[in-house]
Amino acid sequence: MKARAERPLMLNLLTLSRFDKYNPTFTTFAGAWSALLAGAAETRQEHMAPSPLFILRQTLFCVLAAYLFCGAGMVWNDWIDRDIDANVARTKNRPLASGKVTTAQAFVWMALQVIASCAVLHVMLDGKDVYKHVIPVMIASMLYPFLKRPTAKKLHIYPQYMLAFTIAWPAIPGRAAICGRDESFSETVRYCLPLCTVVFFWTIYLNTAYSYQDVVDDRKLNVNSFYNIAGQHTHLVLVALVCPILACLPLYLTQFQSTWLWVTWMGVWTAAFAVQLALFDAKKPSSGGSLHKSNFILGIWTIVVCSVELLLKARVSI
Repeated sequence: MKARAERPLMLNLLTLSRFDKYNPTFTTFAGAWSALLAGAAETRQEHMAPSPLFILRQTLFCVLAAYLFCGAGMVWNDWIDRDIDANVARTKNRPLASGKVTTAQAFVWMALQVIASCAVLHVMLDGKDVYKHVIPVMIASMLYPFLKRPTAKKLHIYPQYMLAFTIAWPAIPGRAAICGRDESFSETVRYCLPLCTVVFFWTIYLNTAYSYQDVVDDRKLNVNSFYNIAGQHTHLVLVALVCPILACLPLYLTQFQSTWLWVTWMGVWTAAFAVQLALFDAKKPSSGGSLHKSNFILGIWTIVVCSVELLLKARVSI
């Protein structure tokens, strides 16, 4: 029994970074979508158009950088929250909360992931504006766990704000991976603003539902979360969060002039949200987990949609 209970340290570290779950993949979506569609737009250029292989390579770099940085962020979150996690049913067995990983081991593991992520970004961006891409998301990631505290609740500042920012931000290095040689950092941010807004509200929407699973334990521990705004009206808040998503998505898609994107992205997302909201039941907190998984599938679907858009545009340009 003792040998069975002991896991190798590396497995515990991977679990600490949530690499055994699908959650970190959410941080890769915005960057992948942004890079693929920026590449699709660039293939229409008559001169010096990037090849599809180059675009796919840059997209993979962006995905890897975001994934590694998310792993580091998960470690930081659990490092700060280890005492809270030990008293919550869903999180009490996490490596730090249960003592399977020491704080020193976790800190070294976190640092290695940050260094690796920055190294990938440096290669992807040819060293241009790397710190401009890293520093904002690093600050947001560091602040995130502290916003769960009662003090932040009094100020009406919720952790989902920072989480949404960190998941939306990769859209900017995603575009820079394709267009950064010819654009300034501020121009890249301007182009990505509609997509960042979409992903920002999308993240608050799906994470509010996901966090709602812990509503009973969180209220006992006075944990700050966005669903505190809703009270008994969580369902209505989720409906309200969908509105800016569907309002800003057309602002982003218009620039690509693609019927394919309008049908398979805008159309599918609209239908998916309608189904999700119909199935969510505030009286059953576990339904928030189903909504979260549904949006993961939606994110994967959108990567496929953007990949097809790239292939369609590349085929036309040949």
